[in-house]
Amino acid sequence: MFIESSPVTTWRGEIKRPQVHPTAYIHHTAVLIGDVRIGKNVTICPGVVIRADEGSPIIINDGSNIQDRVVMHCLQNSSIEIGVNCSIAHGSVIHGPCVIGRETFVGFNAVIHHAWVGNSCYISHCALVTNVSLADNTMVPSGKMLESQDEVINLPAVTEDQKEFNSRVASANEELRRGYKNIHHLEIHCHDTHHEHKARSKRMWEGSDEKEIVTAG
Repeated sequence: MFIESSPVTTWRGEIKRPQVHPTAYIHHTAVLIGDVRIGKNVTICPGVVIRADEGSPIIINDGSNIQDRVVMHCLQNSSIEIGVNCSIAHGSVIHGPCVIGRETFVGFNAVIHHAWVGNSCYISHCALVTNVSLADNTMVPSGKMLESQDEVINLPAVTEDQKEFNSRVASANEELRRGYKNIHHLEIHCHDTHHEHKARSKRMWEGSDEKEIVTAG
């Protein structure tokens, strides 16, 4: 992963650096900049960009998964907070100010900006959600453009099938996180074991040479 501090600017007088919980899995192609806060058991997938250099902080709470090519950024004096156990799916854009409640699903290529999304919501693929507040358990259909609070009134509730789908997505990503963390642990262990074996072999070889020299003398 690429981690970089945010610079000092006219609107912020201090450098900020990302904070990542050790249980989180961050793919090596992900980019985290500035006041980004990654919680426990979070998954950050390939190509994700989370840039908290203009507005901040950007907070990803425990157990959430941020999928491939998601982009997060904030306007000045604004922030983003992603709730516990959310799934932010491939290619979506989350732009602050924005709050997304716990256990919410955001679909492929959805755009959320200047919005407050409740708990257990389901925002379908390619939806636009801006300048609105969504109550808990609200479903936004695929391709829907929400640009004013008046348009929210007739939105349906999340279906049982959508709740089940969201649960499966969260469960799969949690299993992947554990698997990737285990691979990383094994790779470090194998790397260390390989170097220990080489060092031991070198010591044995050097000891053998010394014995031969002594015997020859």
